[in-house]
Amino acid sequence: MFEPLLEFDRLMNRAFTANGPRSFLPPADVVVTDDDVTVYMDVPGLTPDGLEIELENDVLTVRGERVLPHSGQNGRTRQRIERGFGRFERSLRVPRGLDPNAVGANLTDGVLVIRIPKPEALKPHRVEIGAGGARELEASTT
Repeated sequence: MFEPLLEFDRLMNRAFTANGPRSFLPPADVVVTDDDVTVYMDVPGLTPDGLEIELENDVLTVRGERVLPHSGQNGRTRQRIERGFGRFERSLRVPRGLDPNAVGANLTDGVLVIRIPKPEALKPHRVEIGAGGARELEASTT
């Protein structure tokens, strides 16, 4: 009954030990509101110095490297490495017209939070509806 699971486990062990660790690609959430764009990205083990953030046109790019902590240990063999490590680059599309100079970022407990406020031109504007005829509307818009 457990024989297929044992074979699967054997194959997984061979894959992880033969090929080394898998690459690291941090998961991200992008939340867009009327006031701003906020990105939440899981980057456990990284520090602010190990991250680079760039906003160009409508693409937000985060670069960094999650270093394999076991690589400098001589005399030890890898048994199983399941967590991802290595250099990464993650590009996310955001609304056009955001100011690259207004980007703010914070890293707390392995979660990178990037906040980009929307300029007034991109925020929705409420249009007041007046009472009156078409002539009054034409006169007020000219």
